[in-house]
Amino acid sequence: MQNKKRDRTGEKYGEFTIIRPGEIDKEWVARCACGKERLVKNQNMSKLTHCKSCAARLRMKKRTEKPKKPKKDKFTERQNWMAPKRPKLKLDVLYELNYSQCNFPCVGKLINEYGKSASFEVVEYHESDKSVLRMLGYRISVKKKEALELCRV
Repeated sequence: MQNKKRDRTGEKYGEFTIIRPGEIDKEWVARCACGKERLVKNQNMSKLTHCKSCAARLRMKKRTEKPKKPKKDKFTERQNWMAPKRPKLKLDVLYELNYSQCNFPCVGKLINEYGKSASFEVVEYHESDKSVLRMLGYRISVKKKEALELCRV
């Protein structure tokens, strides 16, 4: 006794609907929602979702609907999370500087700021420190911790 061929006409698989049997015994003609037809074997029925042109249409639809989020750089995020926040120094402020080679604290204006240190132009100083500061061109570099804000210029 021979097995009867299952009638799959009208069945839906993804965007495809089976419309008629194919020329070969185990093939079916399926029509996509966009109108394209294709031959499908019995074993590949479960893999049917939509045709290539529909996939392209869906991709274009997704592109126009949602703009892509910018990728986050996880490495710099982690580093920023681990690194403590450093205070920012201001350009228009005078700072009291405790420089190791000077005997007395001196007063200076910010020139440039680096990671944990900053360079200053010395404005006021004690007479005993004049020779050291002249040798350095009246510019010194100190740690940010050693610079105390005095007043605005």
